[in-house]
Amino acid sequence: MNNEDIRPPQEPPPLLAPQQIQHLAHQGWLAVDLKPQLVAELQKLSQASAAFFDRHGSEKKAMYAPGHGTEKGFYHVEGEKQYVTLRHLVCPESQLERHAKEVWRQAANFLHRILCDMSRAAGYDYRGWDHLVRASLGMPQDARDMQDVLTLMRLFRYYPTAGIAEQHVDIGLLTLCVGSGKGLQVLDWTDEKNPRWIDAIGPTVLVGDMARALMRNQFRAGMHRVVSNPAGRSSIIFALRPCVKEPTDLTRFGGKGTVDTREFFFKIKKSKYNINATHDIRQQQRQAQREKKRIANDGVTASAPG
Repeated sequence: MNNEDIRPPQEPPPLLAPQQIQHLAHQGWLAVDLKPQLVAELQKLSQASAAFFDRHGSEKKAMYAPGHGTEKGFYHVEGEKQYVTLRHLVCPESQLERHAKEVWRQAANFLHRILCDMSRAAGYDYRGWDHLVRASLGMPQDARDMQDVLTLMRLFRYYPTAGIAEQHVDIGLLTLCVGSGKGLQVLDWTDEKNPRWIDAIGPTVLVGDMARALMRNQFRAGMHRVVSNPAGRSSIIFALRPCVKEPTDLTRFGGKGTVDTREFFFKIKKSKYNINATHDIRQQQRQAQREKKRIANDGVTASAPG
């Protein structure tokens, strides 16, 4: 056997079956089976997360100071939920971050493989995602690159009977959702005229709005929500978002030219409101969006030919 016989493959082998890719494209979400190693780390992280949420509120805020809107640190939404957003290592010796770091690594590579499958299915260059995910394949060591590396992990504790998240699509590339207890629901588009909410069973991957846009709407963004249940719910969310430092070559996604990745992403983000903010802030954001739409519609009407 010569060296050519043992060279690694030129590209990652397909991860999803064709019917799974078709389901992901049509629905925007997919129930997935995870490797035992990732399942084991998720279980350990879930236990560490429960221990963290059992701490006093002031201690949690001291460990993970809130910042960047709700994009980093510990937050408590009165009567609904508490959650912590991890962007980089803060307490690397803690049980929480030891397991978060390993889940981050495995989940990021898993989702990257799915992005490659999506591109291949559409006839695009699977390497088109590389510059968008390269810096996110491991949990960042510190905050130095936070303005460019937007990937995050969120750990949630939803309160019994009241913990919710309103319907929305994520703004990034792909999201892996793993939870204990019922509550996560996805929109089922089997009947296009009458889509319906169904319970998500097991680990679920959601297509984000930026992936939808880059894939030229060949994949639907996954609409989802969290509804309350008497037992409450805990969940681990890993949101693979783009690194926005380099421009994106649209020819690798069937388009033309290049775009500023930062501008592209934040244009998408500005069209959403923050479903993890407090109730009052969500109401203000919704009202502001309605006002923008009203002004835009008035402008179209005013400029229409008589």
